[in-house]
Amino acid sequence: MKEIKKDSAKNRGEKAKRAHSEVATVLPEKTSEKRKKEPKRRPVLVITIILVVVVAVAIIFGGANGTGRSTLSNNINDTGVNWDRYDTTAITLSGTGKTLITQAGVYTVTGTLSDGYIEINSLGAVKLILDGVIITNNSGPAIYVAGAEMVTIELAGGSNNTLTDATIYRGWDEDVCGVLFSHDDLVLQGDGELTIEANYEDGIVGKDDLKINSGIYNIDAKDEGIRGRDSIYIVDGTFEITSGGDALKSNNSDEVGKGWVKIDGGSITASADDDGVHAESSLEINGGTIQINKSYEGIEAAKVTINDGEISITASDDGINAAGGNDGSSPNMGRYQQSSNNYSISINGGRLYVNSAGDGIDSNGAVYVNGGTVIVDGPTNSGNGALDSETGVIFNGGSVVAIGASGMAVAPDKSSAKYSISVFFASTYSAGTVLEVYDDHGNVILKHTSLKSFQHASLSSDAFEEGETYYVYVDDVRYTTVTLSEKTTQVGQGNRMMPGGRGQEWRF
Repeated sequence: MKEIKKDSAKNRGEKAKRAHSEVATVLPEKTSEKRKKEPKRRPVLVITIILVVVVAVAIIFGGANGTGRSTLSNNINDTGVNWDRYDTTAITLSGTGKTLITQAGVYTVTGTLSDGYIEINSLGAVKLILDGVIITNNSGPAIYVAGAEMVTIELAGGSNNTLTDATIYRGWDEDVCGVLFSHDDLVLQGDGELTIEANYEDGIVGKDDLKINSGIYNIDAKDEGIRGRDSIYIVDGTFEITSGGDALKSNNSDEVGKGWVKIDGGSITASADDDGVHAESSLEINGGTIQINKSYEGIEAAKVTINDGEISITASDDGINAAGGNDGSSPNMGRYQQSSNNYSISINGGRLYVNSAGDGIDSNGAVYVNGGTVIVDGPTNSGNGALDSETGVIFNGGSVVAIGASGMAVAPDKSSAKYSISVFFASTYSAGTVLEVYDDHGNVILKHTSLKSFQHASLSSDAFEEGETYYVYVDDVRYTTVTLSEKTTQVGQGNRMMPGGRGQEWRF
């Protein structure tokens, strides 16, 4: 075992201190003293505690109208570390065995370990710069953070790095289950590339908060691709993930304010045998490109908020799910199942495409479309619908084309701010059918070429106005003429268990 230490005066001083201390769809661009008791202060303390709890719950579940932006905040203050204060130590890997880092500092790592790993066990902050590293461990993880104030792993510009773990871990605690595994806060960044082969379970694991600022990541994992127990925050980066479980997952269901995923940018391509992105509490997408080519459920969380981004989802069950689902793995089902107010899907902007065999967009609470572009090629079986909600589907803005089977089709709620058309077609149309909506002046308002067969369409646009006439075309042939007289104008007939009234049949 090689133990890397630093003996500079600077680090000795630090040590002394520590000892004490893709959518094939065309839509128009129009489209959150003392020990002496002082009873008089108790009410203030109680009120403060209550406010803290209320704010925490609001952060997780958001407002009732679905229009508020969540306030998920990064829990890792990686910019607060002054790395310039540390000397830089060069490490060249070779042969086998463990390389142990016990001192705070910056370490540049090169070379190859044919059977071994790097372990970080420090009271301070550690930055590991990987610059052409190949590590294979035949009995456990490739990089293991036993403990540290914080660890940053940086991929040197232009470098290619590869980490591979064992198929069976020998001599490790049961919770250690990832190629790159950290018990504490973990930050990844840089302009290089990292390839991870996860033969045991997960690719990258942070047992606390996990933040990724930049870098290129190619991950092939037997189970989860990237898992941050308390949170995952992706600022930027390029990700290619193939996983036997979830591609991205935050799984802390025990603590309020944890178990969330936030994506501000980057490019994520995922193929998952389970969920594409899974969060136990909240999932927020503010930008970037997300392409889920394969999943059981594409996106799942108690609360889903999409503010921006280009998102494409293919799912064998639900495309986006706020709890519920057939897999029994839904977030917080034990804690929050009793109230639909705890679940919501809010789409405030961006472009979203869903291709689902189950429900396209499904919420055990409400679904809000407040802006952006939403396209759903929904289920072909009548046991599911393109849109599904326990308490209501509400269109307040943006453009929507949601097509699928008619048996469980949902009419948008009357409380919607924008107008919509709900069409029950007299026959089933096949894949490749072009569906269009024109206004009275011949302008194309909505247009979509179906990927699958369909019998029903929910159509909405910011351009729809009450009292105006619109024309629905199927393959260049006018199917129906609609004059908008109420929030949802119905064409054709169908049956539906209406949202908020399960067990009651509603005939249009």
